[in-house]
Amino acid sequence: MCGVSPQSRGRKRKKPGPRGRNEPPGPDAVIARMAQSSFRELESGGDALDAELYVSELFGAWWGQFPGLADPEVLLGEGLVAHAARRKRAGAVGLLRVIAALGTDAQREQAAVAADALVAGGVDEPGWVAALGTAQVAGAWAYGDVFGDQTSVLLVIERADRRHGVVVLVDHALDGMAKDAFVTEDPDGVLADIRGLDAEALHAATTSVREIAPDEAAALLVPAFAATDRAARAGLEPPVDEEFPPSRALAVARVRLLPAPPPAPAPVPLTPAQCRAAVEEFLGSEAARDLPEAARGCAELLVEFGNTADPAQPLRVGPGLVNRFLDETLNDGPEMSDDEFDALPATVRAWAEWAGQRAGLPAAAMAELRDAVDDMVCSIGRPGGAVPFASDVADAYLAGLDLDDARPEDLPDLLERRMFAVPAVGTRIGDEEFPFLDPSDPDDRGMLIEGEHPQYHDALADPDSGVVDGVNPRLHIAVHEIVADQLWDDDPPQVWQAAKRLSAAGMERHDVLHAIGDVVAHHLYGALTGDGPSDPARYVEQVDMLGRAEDARVVPLRRKR
Repeated sequence: MCGVSPQSRGRKRKKPGPRGRNEPPGPDAVIARMAQSSFRELESGGDALDAELYVSELFGAWWGQFPGLADPEVLLGEGLVAHAARRKRAGAVGLLRVIAALGTDAQREQAAVAADALVAGGVDEPGWVAALGTAQVAGAWAYGDVFGDQTSVLLVIERADRRHGVVVLVDHALDGMAKDAFVTEDPDGVLADIRGLDAEALHAATTSVREIAPDEAAALLVPAFAATDRAARAGLEPPVDEEFPPSRALAVARVRLLPAPPPAPAPVPLTPAQCRAAVEEFLGSEAARDLPEAARGCAELLVEFGNTADPAQPLRVGPGLVNRFLDETLNDGPEMSDDEFDALPATVRAWAEWAGQRAGLPAAAMAELRDAVDDMVCSIGRPGGAVPFASDVADAYLAGLDLDDARPEDLPDLLERRMFAVPAVGTRIGDEEFPFLDPSDPDDRGMLIEGEHPQYHDALADPDSGVVDGVNPRLHIAVHEIVADQLWDDDPPQVWQAAKRLSAAGMERHDVLHAIGDVVAHHLYGALTGDGPSDPARYVEQVDMLGRAEDARVVPLRRKR
């Protein structure tokens, strides 16, 4: 971390060189900005929960981000403590008190010492600080599916300032990770919803709802947060909900109120002999009666997967676990013979039937399981390998959309726009096949666009290559990416309107992208090369002219080096 050296008396400090407009500020500047905003926020009123929510969201901005060897919890978190320790104002004391409640072990210890020192030196602290440390867990509820794929836990918190709650989703199909967490200011309302689920469960028998003791809540939540943090530290990007990072620090602090869970016994996986016996039991069942001989290899994969993914319950079955099995088997698993691949859908259906009945799942849960498995396996196919599940493709093209708030009549245009921007989810780049890339991910979207330009693959793989047939491949594809990104986000909306006008006039999709890309290249050439500024407003005006009667020209993408 680059610090600021004290200036010697009488020595003229050398002015730093100009920093580029797009060069990010150093950590000291980032910490100073965060601290100043925090001081103002924590001095502006509110109560202890407001302060904790604010700081938890602040911590969430860097949670899971580990650039190189610099741990942001040390670089930014502990740096923020050190910065606040030098500021004699109430907001600094308030920030330190909240960090002493929500931070890592090191941050909490450092913040508590620093806050005490400021107060001993005569600095006032906000009145809401008194409520910190008075929270108690008043109750805990667990609710989840009867398959054992997921369990949500509600902790009801009583405190001097106000009652609140924490809800955490534990995904047992993802190694028991905490996948979602949020803070509710209406725990009684959430509890009423849970009890409503309980009433529905009596009829549907697919949901399990029960009040649990604090030590049982701890046994669920402590390892769940630890599993998510391990995955984040390993750079595995755990699939957490968007509310998880800003709520995590506060949720973990509430979990610390629970009694320490006893050490969980290490699960004992099936022995090789037990694995073989499980395969034989399945193949000899009524559910597997009509399966082909190749189903044996698929069954061995299912038992091996369960023994690794959930060794405590290796034969457990649920939609989440089946989805993970198919995802890992089809994308990262061992090679399968053609016969095994063809037998996989029927084998998975039979396995779900056998394992569900073996577990004693109620009829409603079995019906739900059959429907979910059917949806997953119906789109397994070839060419050149497994295609993605239909649900995965739909999720990718609907990414970022709140379906609860979306108008059904808007969905066809949204899907048409995004599929125009990126019409395929699989591609080939050079000799490598990519059967499923996520078009909602900008990096994957870039690879899909690169795949549309096979004539440039060799040049792109060679860092010393120049132009190809008068075209700079990297600039050409960069412009395509800009247009695709604008279409995907519908920002500016004039791009999609222009694309529809040009398509209606008879232009092919690739030519439409070229026509829009020509305007992009013209207006952003300065920004792309560093030779001058762009003019976004003028760009939108010219895109909006494309395909109209006043636009007498359709020009190809400029070939700029």
